[in-house]
Amino acid sequence: MRLNDLRQKYLEFFQSRGHLYQPASPLVPIDVLGVEDKSTLFTSAGMQQYKPYFAGTAAPPSPRICTVQKCLRTGDIDSVGDYSHCTLFEMLGNFSFGDYFKREVIHWTWEFLTDVLGLDNERFCVTVFVDDSEAYDIWHNEIGLPDDRIHRLGEEKNYWLPNAISQGPNGPCGPCSEVFYRVAPLEEMTDDPALSPTEKYLVDDEAGRWLEVWNNVFTQFDRDEDANGKPILRPLPKKNNDTGAGLDRIACLVQGKTSVFETDIFEPTLKRVEQISAMKYGGTTGAQDIAFRVVAEHVRAAVFCIADGILPSNEGRGYVLRYIMRRAIRYGKKDLGFSQPFLHEVAPAIIEQMGEFYTELRERRELILKTILREEESFRRTLDNGINRLEEMLAFQQAKRAESPHDGSVVISPQSGYLQITGTRPTLSGDDVFMLYDTYGFPLKLTQEIAAERGFAIDMDGFERAMERQRRESKEGSRIESGAFRRGEGALPVLQRTLPASEFAGYESTIAEARILGLLSRDEALEIARAGDDVTVILDRTPFYAESGGQVGDTGQIAAATGDTSCALKIAVTDTQRTGGLILHTGKILEGEASVGHSVVAYVDTDRRRRIMRNHTATHLLQAALRQVVGGHVHQKGSLVDPDRLRFDFTHNQPVTAEELRRVEEIVNAEILTDEPVIVHADLPIAEAKARGAMALFGEKYGERVRMVEISDFSRELCGGTHLPRTSQVGLFKIVNETGVASGVRRIEAVTGQVAYRFVNQREDMLRSVASILKSNPSDVVSATEKLLQQRQELERQNRQLKAGLGAAQSVELQPQQVDGIAVVAHRIDGADGESIANLADRTALRMGSVIVVLGGVNDGKISLLAKVTPDLVQRGFHAGNLVRDVAKLTGGGGGGRADFAQAGGRNPEKLQEALDAVPRLVSAQLG
Repeated sequence: MRLNDLRQKYLEFFQSRGHLYQPASPLVPIDVLGVEDKSTLFTSAGMQQYKPYFAGTAAPPSPRICTVQKCLRTGDIDSVGDYSHCTLFEMLGNFSFGDYFKREVIHWTWEFLTDVLGLDNERFCVTVFVDDSEAYDIWHNEIGLPDDRIHRLGEEKNYWLPNAISQGPNGPCGPCSEVFYRVAPLEEMTDDPALSPTEKYLVDDEAGRWLEVWNNVFTQFDRDEDANGKPILRPLPKKNNDTGAGLDRIACLVQGKTSVFETDIFEPTLKRVEQISAMKYGGTTGAQDIAFRVVAEHVRAAVFCIADGILPSNEGRGYVLRYIMRRAIRYGKKDLGFSQPFLHEVAPAIIEQMGEFYTELRERRELILKTILREEESFRRTLDNGINRLEEMLAFQQAKRAESPHDGSVVISPQSGYLQITGTRPTLSGDDVFMLYDTYGFPLKLTQEIAAERGFAIDMDGFERAMERQRRESKEGSRIESGAFRRGEGALPVLQRTLPASEFAGYESTIAEARILGLLSRDEALEIARAGDDVTVILDRTPFYAESGGQVGDTGQIAAATGDTSCALKIAVTDTQRTGGLILHTGKILEGEASVGHSVVAYVDTDRRRRIMRNHTATHLLQAALRQVVGGHVHQKGSLVDPDRLRFDFTHNQPVTAEELRRVEEIVNAEILTDEPVIVHADLPIAEAKARGAMALFGEKYGERVRMVEISDFSRELCGGTHLPRTSQVGLFKIVNETGVASGVRRIEAVTGQVAYRFVNQREDMLRSVASILKSNPSDVVSATEKLLQQRQELERQNRQLKAGLGAAQSVELQPQQVDGIAVVAHRIDGADGESIANLADRTALRMGSVIVVLGGVNDGKISLLAKVTPDLVQRGFHAGNLVRDVAKLTGGGGGGRADFAQAGGRNPEKLQEALDAVPRLVSAQLG
């Protein structure tokens, strides 16, 4: 059974048992409410996006859901290359939210593994929580597993979360039951007396005789603690089931392989590596075959990451992706002889093999291949320099090897995930390792891996001290989104250490004379840049505001200083960002040339800045009004201030009502009309600012002296942004949207000034258009719409009556044909919806008593198919789900369902009649 077939078998199995199929979530962990789950970098489990459903904070679209979820786990990156470890894998999941529980899911687990997949039931054993007698009895008394193949384990192994009872955290929890498959021959199990049916039998199976393939988690308790801290387990009113099964592992079993790299999951990728390397994969533990596996696995992970919008960088997910790719590049260069970029030639095999199910791979093929090629080209420029520098460091330390021979072992720290070596051996200093990381862009874990291969340790404490020193110097937290630079790459870190901090002069004026201190282009420092060049300019002083606190960066122009006739310089600045003490102006040279030391004049786009200030001042008024109307619990959780709109996220646990929004608007506009001055206290002791009631951002760190923006007694906030002189300059304020963005967080979007005026005009135009369509006046639109809805409801009622009458008449007309003594009705009914077709099938079955009914029709260009089998024929082995699926395939569609009733859809209406004509043959095939 190929991987695609196995995946489809699983989905069909659980869909036939009432599960709603939902496509995979992205690798960026975002739950069903659209909120990013910051507890992990990547989606690492099939249930991760459904946390709101399990917690009861959101209602699922169905009480039963099934998925195939792409997951990525980073703990074993450095082990990839052996026979078993992968970073990316697929997790089969079936979930119940307050619906079925242990009995159903255990039976379905066993049925799918043994009946559908045909795995040997004598090779299975299971574990249950030590106190979960219910699960034990189902496995033993109902499934029939003997006692010696059911193992009771403690909360550290068979509870979610591990040790949840004794250690917490409080909240939903419950026991689990894991399913293991014996991959070793029986002789290996019985000949070894140490492998008796005990806890060690599974838990400490170092020989790899057992493979975990399935885990059912039963969320049935709400953990709490009494006054003495003693845990209390209260039964949940609604019990949930969470199933996770490794598709890659199951594929190994079904295909009779001992490694995932032998299955068709990696077969096309390994063949592609063979083609471009002119080498042969042998499946051994030799360096060449390890490199084959590293390249195949890491390129697969990179393809999926990039398809989900994760791009290589020096932070977070981007750092992990970069390390995975650079590790593959190094193995390909070292052991497979690739002297030129090659990952982008491997990636198409993965896209082709997995793109049928994960369609985003094919849709984003160009982005994937270009990103991989660009990253490899970039890294190859630094790889040789970095490795050469590392080799020099290792050679310098080599002399110490005789004095302190390597007698340690390589381990992975469970806390940091970094490699550590125990014992006495030569050590690379933390400053040297940080220099490789910071100057050469050399990933720390890659340095560790190379050092470990050579028997060297790394001074991790020294590295962390150097990292912290760099963070302090660059004021960690700033970012450069529109430029091509990141901390730890190219020339920017050098300029951060050598140039003085930029002076911001933009509070007082939008024009400033300045001198060019630095020029950057494509990761390189320049002395001169010419017309047509994309550049990042660093000035000694600037009126350009760098993006911060939700306010976007300024745009404008940099030109030659007044009176300088030597060069007609003109630079269009498209964004302004800050990194450390430097303000970076990103743009393009339109005329002339720029050089370091050149005197210039910087001009901010004043109209754009004014519109930004209008929205920023309005944001302060909005927060104050919300606190008045909604409550004092309102605090800012995020914001965006740009020329066209403002977006304000705030703490509140329910939607703001229309009446409340109207009141907020009224208060803000009234405050605008008071024409109050906006007073900025540029240098105020923080204690005084807080004493005067200044609002501060959650999580923001402030110094001893702060900048406070004050609008009469209405609003006081700590803020570094730019603002209007008076509130009246905001003009009109209009809320355009209110929505939820996370649990306990709401978002308001609003417009001001001319944008608000245009918004109101557009709404008036829309109202007039609707009135015209309804042939009424704008003032009568509501009553006209209500009248139209009443007419529609009456027409729908009449339509249902007509369809019911048509169905009754047609049920009499439908005559069966005999297929091997079985009454079979196959009929086409166009123009009817699914409900009407189902009613007709029921009437036909009721009238005939014993019959197989297959009905199909085209409605609004879509094919609907239905099959119904009466109970007596179900007992004889006929299956409606299989029958309707086979009929649907003939129309390019699919579907399935129960043995007595099933539905499907098709894609090619012109094939419908041909498919219905095939029903007798398909029925005969089921009989025979």
